[in-house]
Amino acid sequence: MSKNKAIEKILNPTSIAIVGVSRNLDSIGGKPLMNLLNHGYQGDIYLVNPKYEEIKGISCYPTISDIPGKVDLALVLVSQHRTLNVLDECEKNSIKNIVLFGAGFAETGDEGEELQRQIMEKAEKANINILGPNTIGLLNVKKSIPIGFSASFALKDLTVGEIGMVTQSGAWGFSLFTLAQEENIGFSQIIDTGNQMDLSSIDFMKYMIESDETNVVAGYLEEVTDSNEMLELAKHSLKYKKPLLLLKSGSSELGKKAAMSHTASLTGSDRVFKSIADQYGIITVNDIDDMIDAMKVFSRRKYTKSNKIATMSTSGAAGILMADYSEKLGLDLTELSKDTYESVQDSIPPYGSAMNPIDLTAQIYNEPNIFTDTLKVLVNDPDISAIIVQTTVGGEFSKQIAEIVVEIDKMTEKPILVTLTGGKEIVGKGTEVLENNKVPVYSTSYKTLLALKRLVDFSSVANKKQNQVNKVNALDYTEFSNENKMSKITTEEKVKELLSSMDIQVPKGSVIHNGDDLNELMKNVKYPVVCKVISDEILHKTDLNAVKLNVQSNEELEQTYTDLLNTVNKLDLNTNIKGVLVEEYLRKDGIEMFIGIKNDLEFGAVIVCGLGGVFIEVFDDLAIRKAPINMNEANEMLQSLKGYSLLKGVRGDKKKDINALAKSLVKISEFASQNEGIIEEMDINPLLVLDEGEGVLALDGIIIWKED
Repeated sequence: MSKNKAIEKILNPTSIAIVGVSRNLDSIGGKPLMNLLNHGYQGDIYLVNPKYEEIKGISCYPTISDIPGKVDLALVLVSQHRTLNVLDECEKNSIKNIVLFGAGFAETGDEGEELQRQIMEKAEKANINILGPNTIGLLNVKKSIPIGFSASFALKDLTVGEIGMVTQSGAWGFSLFTLAQEENIGFSQIIDTGNQMDLSSIDFMKYMIESDETNVVAGYLEEVTDSNEMLELAKHSLKYKKPLLLLKSGSSELGKKAAMSHTASLTGSDRVFKSIADQYGIITVNDIDDMIDAMKVFSRRKYTKSNKIATMSTSGAAGILMADYSEKLGLDLTELSKDTYESVQDSIPPYGSAMNPIDLTAQIYNEPNIFTDTLKVLVNDPDISAIIVQTTVGGEFSKQIAEIVVEIDKMTEKPILVTLTGGKEIVGKGTEVLENNKVPVYSTSYKTLLALKRLVDFSSVANKKQNQVNKVNALDYTEFSNENKMSKITTEEKVKELLSSMDIQVPKGSVIHNGDDLNELMKNVKYPVVCKVISDEILHKTDLNAVKLNVQSNEELEQTYTDLLNTVNKLDLNTNIKGVLVEEYLRKDGIEMFIGIKNDLEFGAVIVCGLGGVFIEVFDDLAIRKAPINMNEANEMLQSLKGYSLLKGVRGDKKKDINALAKSLVKISEFASQNEGIIEEMDINPLLVLDEGEGVLALDGIIIWKED
């Protein structure tokens, strides 16, 4: 049975066996039965417990083998040590789908993990599909089928909708569900996957994306066990244009081992997850409120074509705040076209403002048509991608304004979001009208704009044409990797050979190992030069005075060679010195950037870039993507940096070679991808970006290989 077919049976069982049922319907063993009865489950229910003959008029059988009918789904409520025996009975009676509620498995340590392994091994041989263990169950909201013992199953009047939710924490997930229900947000299904021994969160999310019953998929994850599956899920989400909203815990870096490179120290797991989520159109949220706010706007299935927005309010102050927040979030509070501006100006009083953000003034109390006419003008402007209505009007007038918004919202595919600020007694009537008609409504300007920002971001990724990739021809780096991966570290001189093969400029130079090498070099060397100690143990040479710039003569070079070796030896680092790199000192103007590679524990090879040199940790200005990337993605990385304006040229400076930098990112990302799981870290810092047309120049680099 395929996973999708198994999930279909688990969500829509026509017959259910409850193994280990209790007569006490308030206990964990009794609640699954009570919930099914309270929701009027129409399928067959088979109870299994040798202690009882019947419960609530339903026959109770001593064993699974005594059940007279076919069972689609078995709910297993016995202790963990009896689970293997129950699995044997399920196999004998051709029960292929199980919900395993019990705790005491992998989450408890080695013994529980071993038991979980044995159960999984037996289940695979018997072709049995398992949800759990350590789950509180699932709820098919559309068909009102509660399977488990969540307190949320006590709700009978469920708001049905097209949001599917998968959670690794039942308590968190079902708490969110009840809060969302209070705001009239509808769901199709909600599933707690627990330890996800067999069927995983990603399996259920994939099912939901493909299902006609679900248009938005939300999830709470504690870990990403298979990054490739996660990325394929994200691509699936974009293909079906069904947003994937995720909250992932585990962002703390406590216990993380000390990082050897700049790249590793600046790219924690949470930062990598959020960056890759952005790359693949996954919407990340921070808490329950945040998730509910996102659900509101995405459940409408109205998407944006750009980040150009317009706002209209009854308060000048609210408009100013909207402008401030829009700029911070990267939304364009666009200048209105001449026709739109003049139409708005004709609609509002002369003391209002027709500039975006539009100030309608309190005159709408006397002339509600001001509100209606202005909103219609904005809806009809093709350059405006989304509209925010901000007001504090209360009472019956709040309801009247909300009804106007609802009617106009029905006439357009353009997203309209509303900010109604005030206590429930003031704006409650308006809020109720909007919630009942699924118009996204928020209590503050920032919450509204943050929700819209997420909608714009998803729309942007989903709208991209798949063929616009502009690939750069990749080289085969197998030979280089085979020659270097046995050593823990590949030092600068060899890294520069690699970069040179990628058409990345490097200074000309050579490594001197002894006095004879030095004498030979001095016969033909052109000054000035740079001298650097080469050693596996010295990663950041400047910090240890292991580098000397602007050496001008043979005499100075001879002295520098001696001084550098003496300096390092005095540090008593047990350092294995390979030699001293002597290379041309190129004094070229450019912007110092850095490019790095990191092997992330969850996502494998990632490519990182940002401002380099001494600014790398000062500004913490980074862009991160899963490797490999294409030219479009490389340019997006660069444009996302706060320092991007430096590359474009500021205060009369020439524009830098952004295209060469983007090509370098693509080529290094290919190297990262080909060596995924082999390279731990790589730093190229600084990488000097020269004037447009002159390329880039790598001045330092290091590779740290993963130890077996």
